[in-house]
Amino acid sequence: MQNKNLIDIIKYAIAEELHILVQSDLSILIQEKQAQAKCRYIKIKLKKSIPYFGFSIDKDKEGKNDPIYPFFNPQCEGICSKNDAILFLATSNKVYVLLIEMKSQNTGNYLKQLKAAKIFVEFVLQRIQLVNTVNPEVEFRGLLFSCRRIPNEGTTKKQKISFEHRGNLLVSENLGNTTYFVQQFLQKIE
Repeated sequence: MQNKNLIDIIKYAIAEELHILVQSDLSILIQEKQAQAKCRYIKIKLKKSIPYFGFSIDKDKEGKNDPIYPFFNPQCEGICSKNDAILFLATSNKVYVLLIEMKSQNTGNYLKQLKAAKIFVEFVLQRIQLVNTVNPEVEFRGLLFSCRRIPNEGTTKKQKISFEHRGNLLVSENLGNTTYFVQQFLQKIE
């Protein structure tokens, strides 16, 4: 299965300190580090039958340069933009890349952050293709989790996640401080 192989290759290619650890209940927990944040976490319950790998490049600036993009000038506004997490999921026919951003109230720049994440992942995949013969079908999906009021709030167990096309990216807005099931984000787009 080539898609599972891509998950393994990406996991190997990304520095271990960026990996998101899987909890004992087969879930990942993505937390907001800022003390004043109202949207503190999201939890995604994984499924054993779906190969996965997650990582985060949301690292704070240390000193003069950005730790992820040390070759960029951090004074150039937005050039070092990052999102909270990136999750790869492999099904039998494609790899889904979930670009995850959490916002407490002000959701103003989230779309730029998700697009920056997509560009970053495309760069990583192109670099991997230089040294490996994998070329799977990849579908990007942007996920915003916020604590502002979102229409049709409800329980996450049966809640259908809807996606809209926003500037070349499928995007879904969802409630933060909640637990989701990975299958909710993989539903077919109509």
